[in-house]
Amino acid sequence: MRGIKIGEILVLHGVLTRDQVELILEAQRETSRPFGDLAERMFGVCPKAIEDAWVAQYLSTVGITDLDDVNVDVECLRVLSRRQAWQFHLLPVNRDGGELTMATDEGNMVRALNFATRSVGEDVHLIVATRRQLRDFLMTHFPVPREIAEFSEKLAKAV
Repeated sequence: MRGIKIGEILVLHGVLTRDQVELILEAQRETSRPFGDLAERMFGVCPKAIEDAWVAQYLSTVGITDLDDVNVDVECLRVLSRRQAWQFHLLPVNRDGGELTMATDEGNMVRALNFATRSVGEDVHLIVATRRQLRDFLMTHFPVPREIAEFSEKLAKAV
């Protein structure tokens, strides 16, 4: 399934004009630089707007996963500590085709992906669940006292 392009999302959000997107695409053909990097350099688009557009693009392609439909391989859970799972709202679920599939929620996608690519020693594929369902699964597989789960939730919202 093909998702919406980042440039289109930035136009929809009023961050860029269609003319600016065309200029970025021209520069991209010449330099092979990422669209978001060029948008930041050429038009001063803030990195947060690029991240938000990337999240919207990713979700338009993969959608939201119901974790009840995902087979959780308990061996994969050992990839993260309890603290890492809660800190980054990240749940290793299984391995498929040489990739470790990990679940996160929309609000934590960028942090989770940044952490996973730096700290997990294998290729990672992200799936996205609702915040509530992810929290329930984290509580099941990485149980912590309620106060810690609530504190983790507040921290995630603040970032």
